[in-house]
Amino acid sequence: MKRVIILTLLIKTMVVFIGSAQSISAEHLEYKVDSLVALQHSDGQPGGVIGILSGDDVVLKKSFGIKDLEQNKPVDENTLFDIASTAKHITAFAILMLEYQGKLNLDDNIIDYLPGFPGFEHEVTIRHLLQHTSGIPSTDVLRLFAGWSLDETWTHQDEIDLIKRYFHLNFKPNTKHVYSNAGYSLLATIVESVSGQRFAEFVEENIFMPLQMNSSVVYDEKYREKELAGAAIGYRKTGEGFTPFSTTDGFSYGSGNVFVSLDDMISWGKNIFSPDIISDNILEKISNPYNTFEDGDTINYTYGFYSRKYKGVRMVDHSGGSLGFRSQFMVFPDENLLVFMMLNNEGINSRQLAMGIVDLMLADKLVDEVDEERTVVEPDNKAIKPFEGIYRLPEGMELTFELERDTFWLKIPGQPKFQLFAGSENKFFLEAFNAQCTFLQDEDGKVNEMIWREGGKDYISPRVEKPVPPTDKELAKYAGQFHQTELDAEYSVHFEEGTLTLYTPETFKKYLGFESVDLMHMRDDIFVAERWLGMIEFTRNGDGEIDGMVLRNVGRLQNLRFVKL
Repeated sequence: MKRVIILTLLIKTMVVFIGSAQSISAEHLEYKVDSLVALQHSDGQPGGVIGILSGDDVVLKKSFGIKDLEQNKPVDENTLFDIASTAKHITAFAILMLEYQGKLNLDDNIIDYLPGFPGFEHEVTIRHLLQHTSGIPSTDVLRLFAGWSLDETWTHQDEIDLIKRYFHLNFKPNTKHVYSNAGYSLLATIVESVSGQRFAEFVEENIFMPLQMNSSVVYDEKYREKELAGAAIGYRKTGEGFTPFSTTDGFSYGSGNVFVSLDDMISWGKNIFSPDIISDNILEKISNPYNTFEDGDTINYTYGFYSRKYKGVRMVDHSGGSLGFRSQFMVFPDENLLVFMMLNNEGINSRQLAMGIVDLMLADKLVDEVDEERTVVEPDNKAIKPFEGIYRLPEGMELTFELERDTFWLKIPGQPKFQLFAGSENKFFLEAFNAQCTFLQDEDGKVNEMIWREGGKDYISPRVEKPVPPTDKELAKYAGQFHQTELDAEYSVHFEEGTLTLYTPETFKKYLGFESVDLMHMRDDIFVAERWLGMIEFTRNGDGEIDGMVLRNVGRLQNLRFVKL
């Protein structure tokens, strides 16, 4: 991509230097941000806007690129962008307003506010929805697996009907954090139930109007017959050019579908530091984790924001991505700094660009994260030999450890093998990703368990025997047509030339780039799919015949059950 410092009429930049949050001069900051943008963007391409605040003060506001390639219209401070999931904190803010007014309690059962809604197998509260701990599957993934296009007309009622239609929980609430767009769609519906207004009306009257966010809109079905004035068109990079990829046929809200301009987002950002609506300290609320899972671990998602650290500095952030659009919203509460960007160009890495700006702004505050220094020992092959074998993680995935000549390898089904390095006689670590394993030996030196450590958690993994691979005749019995009842979706499993293959709906090819995955046998009736589909377990009836299959975990959707036809 051509590296050009963007100083054309397509970019309109305004910088006001405020010395409280940064030591870099205004002129130098502008030049550096231009340079960062130019690494990913050239003249005549779709672009976006960037805003930097130090408390109530605007440090930089910038627009660049084209909002409509066909008409060659440049982006400006009034251009509207779909901020996608970044809008979740606006939905959370609406819920907090109702709580502040005494109209709901965050620990109320959501069914109390959703008349006619089926009950889940466990109680789900408003707080569970806010923190993505409800276990309700995300509707975007449900639509993908149902084979329903993500860029066709989709109303908020369609969204709610899908949640009603597929009302299984992924897990017991408050035992895991798994991101769910469905949860925030339900929060918007709860706002409507409590307020008696359309969600768009409530947000406009209680948030947008008081903050003079005069261009912003919750894009619901009422706008079906209207043009979304001033909105950018979203684009995807295709070959040497760009293809329009946005749609205005989606009308579901709560999880996204809010359009905001540069100036309006600045107004919203100022309200984070100095609230004009709700007297509670909103910055404190969003910045500090306040709740735990059942097992006592901290939940680092507050009210539409992740609370974490970046190079030693506290950061509150959320990103957004929809067809043709990307956005970032980051607050550094201890530094009085806010950085946001909204783009109509999927080809720009918004996270990378945002963090580059943060590195400029907080250069004297950030501490580069240094990997923990590890001492590598060299146990002989005889000492490693007892650790060879297969170990099963709590959720069923099996890890194979093998010694090949002088190298100890980890093999994960469906992935390349990874080299292990010894930190002590029985502890090993990987350099490919951050994980460790410890082999436990009994008094006789026999190894029956391994502790797998990843993401700050330990997983006790028992040793299991090597599985007996199925014959071709046995593999052929898994083939057939499988139907998902609630989604009314049909999948097929084929057996050909010794390989079992699962064929997926057209939505997989359109959005993920593949239409089938080979299945690798792991154990008994459990297989591992290529790509990201993970473990698939086939089920049997009382006569021992294959009667269904279950996709165990595809992230935002778990335990998706099919019946064999």
